[in-house]
Amino acid sequence: MIPTTKGAEQAEQSGWYVIYTKPRQEARALENLCNQGFDCCLPTLMVDRLRAGRRVVIAEPLFPRYLFVHLEAGRSNWSAIRSTLGVSHLVRFGGVAARIPSALIAALSEQPAQQKGLFDVGERLKVIDGPFVGIEAELLRLYEAPGGEARVMVLMEILARPQKISLPASAVRKAA
Repeated sequence: MIPTTKGAEQAEQSGWYVIYTKPRQEARALENLCNQGFDCCLPTLMVDRLRAGRRVVIAEPLFPRYLFVHLEAGRSNWSAIRSTLGVSHLVRFGGVAARIPSALIAALSEQPAQQKGLFDVGERLKVIDGPFVGIEAELLRLYEAPGGEARVMVLMEILARPQKISLPASAVRKAA
């Protein structure tokens, strides 16, 4: 009989484990792991982004560079994970693979897609383009112009008086 260590026994248990991916390759790792027959979970968040001056909604990982994989004792080829495109390594603590409760994965899978906007109402913004460069303002609302351009309505102080001004969303950034 070959002696086994406690770490080796825990590593051979069935359950959900954490995988650390290469930068911005979560989707690639997910696709390649699924193609190998692994059951995977990559929770995402819908996020507003500016692309060429237009507001675009894209899915981003809820936990950047991490995804979850279900591995079964004795049946899953754990060594194949390391050589999968997009995967950096299996997360370990003290030599033991990081295991996640199945209830947490179920809760993440069942949760409806949430959406995060470019900016939040009331947030402080700094103008980075146009005649008001360098002035800080408070966001009143974010909207789309008739041509599809993302715009912001801000409140800024000009000549010691508060003024509502509409600017392209690409002309402002979050104030530091």
